[in-house]
Amino acid sequence: MKNFITILLGFSCAAVLYFGHSHWNQRIEAAPKKASEQKNTNNPKDLQEELLAYTSHWPAPAIEQFKQALDQKRPFKVLFVGSPAIGSATEGTFPIVRDQLIQTFGQKNMQVSLKTYPLTSAQFIAADKQEEIAKEQADLIILEPFILLNNGEVLVEKTLEDLTMLMNDIKAKNPKTTFILQPSYPVYKAKIYPSQVDVLRKFAEERHLAYLNHWTAWPDPNTNPFKEYLLPDMSAPSKKGYQVWSNYLIKYFTGQ
Repeated sequence: MKNFITILLGFSCAAVLYFGHSHWNQRIEAAPKKASEQKNTNNPKDLQEELLAYTSHWPAPAIEQFKQALDQKRPFKVLFVGSPAIGSATEGTFPIVRDQLIQTFGQKNMQVSLKTYPLTSAQFIAADKQEEIAKEQADLIILEPFILLNNGEVLVEKTLEDLTMLMNDIKAKNPKTTFILQPSYPVYKAKIYPSQVDVLRKFAEERHLAYLNHWTAWPDPNTNPFKEYLLPDMSAPSKKGYQVWSNYLIKYFTGQ
């Protein structure tokens, strides 16, 4: 019995030594790999590729500008422009989208700003507000061209003329600025407004401009459930409406 116990202890010691040695070898082999992985993670080229992957839906000129901004180690400037329907710094679609973009791309790589005006497009042009926009020197402008405020006030043909002038004036100052168009929010059982928005969509297609057709993400505006997505007086989206709008934009701008 005593010999048996001695033999058993011998086997146990041998096993401990073997597995200990094996574990140590595995740790040695794994160490260079982890160091390599850490090095790759910190590689600027790898980081750039990761960030560029999020831009897969963007217009090609905007992607190129973003790439140049990364190379120059400066923030890529994104500017939302339009009516107050977009939101403010603290409420609405804008802050939700802004915060997600900063989280995705990093504050040092992207600057997201907002300029809103409670004006029709005709009033905007008459006041020469496009000069204010040009001074921002944005790389990318997401423009809601006052289409809802124009409803009943400005003919759609005039809206497109104003939009063209706005973009041309800004391009004259900042040739590398890229524009993306988007409509304002849909309205419950509207008659003429949807056709005006459709004209805007076709205008974007003809001019080869990116168009954020977020209306496709909203419920049918001719049904009663849609009312939950607007405030009771339909003056703005409700919290649910802003969430739908912002989710669409976030998916677009982060390549989802």
